[in-house]
Amino acid sequence: MKNTKFSKWGLTIIGCTLLTGMVACSNGESTQKSNSSPAANTGTVKSQPVDKTDTNAIKVTLAGGSVGGFWSGLGQVVSKSFADSYPGSAATYEPGSGAGNIKLVDEGQVELGLIQDVEGIAAIKGLPPFAQKYENMHAIGSIYQNASMQISVRDAFAKKYKVKSLKEIAEKKVPARIAINQQGNLNSLAANTALEANGITDKKLKDWGGSLTWEGSSQRWEAMGSNRMDITIDFVFAPDAKVQENAVQTDLQLWSVNQDTIDTLGKEWKLNAYTIPKGTYQFQKEDVQTVGINGIILVSDKVSATDQYKMAKSLVDNLKNIQALHPAVKNMTAENLADTGAIPLAPGAEAFYKEIGAIK
Repeated sequence: MKNTKFSKWGLTIIGCTLLTGMVACSNGESTQKSNSSPAANTGTVKSQPVDKTDTNAIKVTLAGGSVGGFWSGLGQVVSKSFADSYPGSAATYEPGSGAGNIKLVDEGQVELGLIQDVEGIAAIKGLPPFAQKYENMHAIGSIYQNASMQISVRDAFAKKYKVKSLKEIAEKKVPARIAINQQGNLNSLAANTALEANGITDKKLKDWGGSLTWEGSSQRWEAMGSNRMDITIDFVFAPDAKVQENAVQTDLQLWSVNQDTIDTLGKEWKLNAYTIPKGTYQFQKEDVQTVGINGIILVSDKVSATDQYKMAKSLVDNLKNIQALHPAVKNMTAENLADTGAIPLAPGAEAFYKEIGAIK
């Protein structure tokens, strides 16, 4: 277990912090080595019996995102859930990044790591920044499933060029200035896939007099507010604080994507169709059709099947902790937790979800 300490916040403070944004801001990869963990096991996890009567504390290290970001709040929720079910338990939080967390968990440097769908798919395929394929990942659960792709557009731009979709930008060869997340954040790969599905590339935008910029959310929204950017694409909960804040000064539209785009993102990144209901934002008059991204808790194969079982049980027993994170996850269920998409459940977690009927 790592020695990194995680400050204790009340859930109320966390709830306020979480409204400011999603995990897309995380960056950096941890390389700190781990000492032996109380959760470590010997032998093959799949062959281990699950001791459902075990009440020992769970003490692990969880690699998340930047300190103070959304994932650090998730780390606190996971730790509280473990402690509520098994007194004395704690998940010590360590800053990291989704891509980096995959490597840390795979090497057994940490017991748990937070990632998103796109990072897991890129790792399975061995796409950059991964130098190899990671095909043996396992999950404890899906901690959220509805961080949606939101295409925020300056209203003045849309009206000037009479466009209402990404497809129309390509058809009319509009000189749009589009911004997606920074290079290295794999959310940006999914956003770029959405652009390409509509015939929009960096080269084409330049030919039309526009641009494609890869930057963090703060820089992108500052550019939107100062009329240096027309469109920003984010993967965030709805409503998102940055969208709401900027809509006060800049008239915005929120665009849907067509079915072809949804199908492409489903095929390439295993993202599911998602609807942002009308009225989610004050300026939003219609439902917005888009895709949602999942947040996954990876678990090391060094963690015993019994502890995997206990971790999954803790999350289900304390669903209220997750539901309190943000209005977008207030209806989180055990079935949602058990649905980890392309990342298979760890044996112990799978045993628990089957036991309660969350999966067959």
